[in-house]
Amino acid sequence: MIDVGDVSLLVALFALILVSGVVQSLSGFGFALFSAPLLTATVGGPEAVSTIMITGTACDIAILAMRRGVPRPDRGEVLALAGWSAPGMLAGAWLLAVLPAVGLQVFVAVVVIAAVLLRLRSRERGVVVSGRWAAPAGLLSGALSTSTSLAGPPTVCYLVHRDLPPRAMRDTLVTLSLVRLPLSVVALLVAGVWETYEYWPVLVVAALLGQYAGTQAFHRFGHTRYEHIVLALLTAAAAVSVASLALP
Repeated sequence: MIDVGDVSLLVALFALILVSGVVQSLSGFGFALFSAPLLTATVGGPEAVSTIMITGTACDIAILAMRRGVPRPDRGEVLALAGWSAPGMLAGAWLLAVLPAVGLQVFVAVVVIAAVLLRLRSRERGVVVSGRWAAPAGLLSGALSTSTSLAGPPTVCYLVHRDLPPRAMRDTLVTLSLVRLPLSVVALLVAGVWETYEYWPVLVVAALLGQYAGTQAFHRFGHTRYEHIVLALLTAAAAVSVASLALP
C-alpha cells in the first residue's frame, strides 16, 4: 500500500512531468530541462535518467502521431547527430555510475544554466554553421543524455544555426530523441545504472496529457512567438534547477 509520502511525491512528479510534456510539445526539447533537476533531487540520478527516457519517449511519439501533416525532420541532421552521439553515451553512462548524488545534482543544475546562457548568446539565426559541427554537438549531447538526460542543449545550439524553421526543428529534435533511445538504454544497461521510478506508468499518462495541451498551444501561436516561448521556458528551467539544489 502506498503511504502518504509516496502519494505526495507521485502527485508532485505527475505535475512536473505534465508541465515538461507541455514544454516538449511547444519547442521539441526541454522535457528533461524541466524534469531532470527535481527528479534527480527526489529519486536519484539513475532513476531520474531512466524515467525521463521512458516518459519523454512517450511524449515524443505522441507529438509525431498528432502532427498535422507528415513530420518533416531533416534526415541528414538526425543521422549525423545520432551517429556521433553513440560514443558519448557510453562515457555519460560511466559518469552517471561514478558521480555521487550531490555531485550529480550540482552537475545537472550547471548544465541547465549553461544551456540558458548559450541559447541567449545564440538566438540570432542569421549565422549558418558547417555540418561538421554535428560531431562535437553529437558527442556532447550523447554524454549528457545518459549522465543527466539533458541531451537537448548541444543539439539545439547546433540546429538553431542550421537555418531550420520552427516546425522542421521541432520534428528533427523529436525524431533524433527516438532514434537515439535504443543506444541510450543499451549504454545504461552496460553501465549497470538502468533503474526506473516504481510508478512510471502514471507519469507516462502525465506526459501524454502535457503533450496534448502543448500541441494545441503550438498550433495556436508556435510560429509567431516561437523564439520568445523557447527563451521563457529555458529561463524557467534554470530557476527550477537552482531551486532543486535547496531540496534535502
